[in-house]
Amino acid sequence: MSEFHFIDAGSGSKVHSVVFALKTPAAGHTGLSHLAEHMSFRRSHQYPTAHELFTANTLLPVTINATTLAEYTFFFASSEKANVLLDAVNYLYCGLLNRDYGNDEVTLERDGVIFNELAMLEANSDYALNAAIRLTDTNKNAYQHAGGFTQTIGSNSIKALQDYKRQWYQPSNITTLVYSDSAHFFKQCKEVVTAVSAMKTLSSLKAQSVETALSAEKTLSEKTAVSAETALSEKAALSEESTLNRNALLSQHASQREHSHLDKEASLDAQTTKGENESIRHVLTWWFPQCFLDGLQQQEATLSTVAGLENTLFIDPEINRHGNFAIRLVTNEAMKEVASELSIEALPKLSQNLTHKLVSDDYDKRLRQLKHVVSACLASFDIRPSKPMPDTDKHAEGVGAAIRYFAQLTDALRSNECAAKSAYLASANKVSLSYLGALPSPEKSIALERIRKARKDFSAQASASNSDQSPLMPHLTSKYRHFVGLEHLPALPRLLRPLANNTTNLKRFNTEHIASHLTPFSIPSPSITLESASLNSASGYLASHWVYRIAFYQQSRLQAVLAHHLFWQPRTSGECYALGAATYENNLFLFGASDTNIRQRENWCQKVLSGLI
Repeated sequence: MSEFHFIDAGSGSKVHSVVFALKTPAAGHTGLSHLAEHMSFRRSHQYPTAHELFTANTLLPVTINATTLAEYTFFFASSEKANVLLDAVNYLYCGLLNRDYGNDEVTLERDGVIFNELAMLEANSDYALNAAIRLTDTNKNAYQHAGGFTQTIGSNSIKALQDYKRQWYQPSNITTLVYSDSAHFFKQCKEVVTAVSAMKTLSSLKAQSVETALSAEKTLSEKTAVSAETALSEKAALSEESTLNRNALLSQHASQREHSHLDKEASLDAQTTKGENESIRHVLTWWFPQCFLDGLQQQEATLSTVAGLENTLFIDPEINRHGNFAIRLVTNEAMKEVASELSIEALPKLSQNLTHKLVSDDYDKRLRQLKHVVSACLASFDIRPSKPMPDTDKHAEGVGAAIRYFAQLTDALRSNECAAKSAYLASANKVSLSYLGALPSPEKSIALERIRKARKDFSAQASASNSDQSPLMPHLTSKYRHFVGLEHLPALPRLLRPLANNTTNLKRFNTEHIASHLTPFSIPSPSITLESASLNSASGYLASHWVYRIAFYQQSRLQAVLAHHLFWQPRTSGECYALGAATYENNLFLFGASDTNIRQRENWCQKVLSGLI
């Protein structure tokens, strides 16, 4: 059963916050833990609508979200209204324990929403550099990237998702943290969580009983059939036994050879990049225990100067599964690979075995000197160990307090002692080498036909259920319709505020294309009010951020628009990473982030606000 912790907010606090803390280890670079997080919000049996989260966050006095720190994911909800928050807690916990998903909804979230999110992140040059480093790092300390990459996220199957949630999204792995001034509210939270856990356990037991009964019935039937058949043909079976066994073995070996060959061929096709004179830059990495992070971050500017402004040095503050963080130095000079084909798979092998055949003597000397200079600089610092607390500034007071409380709790459970000076010096003098290539294209990892089919089915389901609105009504906004209002709209995300600053009453729509390394990728939209965007194959990845400034006369319908499932369909069908309505500088805006259907979006905004959906 889940652990429960009460954090007294004091009498001056009006906001209650509930945080669910789960250990969610990364599965390599696949992004499986990222997918599990997203799908926990998607729906559950008790909350079947895919836009439940969005309508609640937009129209109700509640904030629901999640964040990942180190190997933990924190799902949280905050509100001044205790009754609203209790239902939000119920919604969250039902989503955490749910493992019943359809192929289409997983496809739309994985290949649509999350892919668009990762594409947006990888369009940032610093993020792309870090991603490329991580993908070729084979050191035992190498990060396992929980978020995944555009080239890896599509590899996660629905079975892998269900197995991951079965292992990690269990009550025994969930710690409930309640930040409140009310012990009674804490008791109510425990009752909600306990009830959902009990209901899930009962449901699982019933499912196992049915499965066991069906399995036993099938086994009995098979045994009866085999027994009858054996009695009739025992003599013939014995005479042919030798021949059958020999043929079966031959058939099995042939099948294995064919499967192995196809797998190898597919792997090479997916991982080989072609091109003359590909450049590979060197990456030097120092790994330090996390207790030295704060001190070394204060010396980052000095280290960059010592490394040379022509090179790139940065501290990656993420803590890996061994409790270490990385200092990376990327050399400016590139080694030229003359071969016409360079396999991405070969880069880790190069990283493990540095050979001077690949590097000129002069360059090798400069590389060794650079390692020595930076190591000497690191060793000269008087870095005092400390226990860094997680950065929670972006979260509400109660959420941040709960996460910090949990960090102290887990640290105490581990009984970790800060590393001594000798450990610091050992880290300063131990350098690993890897190679940096271009961030691989995700073109071959995205199943275009798969997402096309999923969107077609999704659109058909939405149209079929349009006559019966009850399955499409979000529970939270329906139950608390007396609280629904535009005064609960969130603030416009900071990323989009420059776009909003350049809107006027005459120019209401403003957009910014996401510059990206990604290959062309655009999928026809199922939105009822949208025509499919055409793809110019030379234009690259078609995704943009946008804002639409809502006119005063359009605001009267906004609340009804935001409560309707068709408004959220571009997000639930995976056309964009984010969609919503927000306030900024005394104006109301519709907004979208990493939207792949930007060519039709301005017209769509006008239609939804005019009631044409």
